[in-house]
Amino acid sequence: MGYQFIERTAVPAWGPQQADTLLATGTVAGAMDATFSNTSKLEIFRLSGDGAGSAAVAAGAVEASARFQRLAWQTQGLEARPLGLLAGGLENGDVAFWDADKILAGEDAVVHSSSAHTGAVCGLEFNPQQANLVATGATNGEVFVWDIVSEFKSHSAGAR
Repeated sequence: MGYQFIERTAVPAWGPQQADTLLATGTVAGAMDATFSNTSKLEIFRLSGDGAGSAAVAAGAVEASARFQRLAWQTQGLEARPLGLLAGGLENGDVAFWDADKILAGEDAVVHSSSAHTGAVCGLEFNPQQANLVATGATNGEVFVWDIVSEFKSHSAGAR
């Protein structure tokens, strides 16, 4: 059995689909890569079992507004998007959502972007029971819950 490697300083997220082995990477915050680049990219790699130690090549990529703290991938409940949504928590406080199909097609893939957080987004997770909900948390203690099927409305989690 072969393996492939990805030469990136990045935050990874496995594609949840069974048919393809896909891996997304977002340029990680707080680190310098070998090229000393200051760009931030979200890339999707299609991995194969016959790589035999070869470097994987990105199948699609888009620019991001800042570097990534967190990256997650969801397909549940998203029939209109067969490869699902990628959600990124960025160092500048942005939370962004991309259509994975559009990234691979080389199209404009941003579905939604928000600057609701005032600090770096260090926590981001899709709800495993309610696939339409995403929770994000920032360094300054802010927590938001996003509904990805209701126009990406966010709600601040707080005391009752």
